[in-house]
Amino acid sequence: MRFRHTFAQGLDHLALAMALCASACMVAIVGLVTTSVILRRFAGTPLHITEDVVGLLLTAMLFLGLPLVTIRAQHVRVSIVSNALEPRFGRLVHVAAMLVGIVFFGWIFLKALPWLEFAWKRNLKTETARLLLYPWMAALPLSVGLTWVIFAGRLTGLLDRERHRAPEEGTTIAPTPSDPNDRDS
Repeated sequence: MRFRHTFAQGLDHLALAMALCASACMVAIVGLVTTSVILRRFAGTPLHITEDVVGLLLTAMLFLGLPLVTIRAQHVRVSIVSNALEPRFGRLVHVAAMLVGIVFFGWIFLKALPWLEFAWKRNLKTETARLLLYPWMAALPLSVGLTWVIFAGRLTGLLDRERHRAPEEGTTIAPTPSDPNDRDS
């Protein structure tokens, strides 16, 4: 029980740290675009690095936010099928969803690693700003790797099926399971 709690808290803190980095990326995007517009207006030329850096920041922002959305189960859902199957096959639908997530994110993780290694070994840089790409590319395997761990934790029971955070109180709320066999001791 103690390990389970520590594991869940650790994943939650890692996901939150990555989401804070995503927020910093968002602020940086707004700052760069604003600066570029102001420079274009008053100095006659925009920042030459804006397109490269904003593209990298946007990509990093999208991936760094994924684990927090996943661990809190706050992503967009199309649940018409699962809602219809829930009364009779709820546990089976849950296991199938976790397996699909594990396969998908594991596959993306395995595909991202060779690209990261390729960029690392060749010190690839962006076209205009000449920024190294591998630090930015590391966001993808880190994000999908942590998301994979979240799905695996849910499948194995180390994490609750869903963990919601109430925005007004800032507290974690675990939904009450409908099946008495799903309750934690």
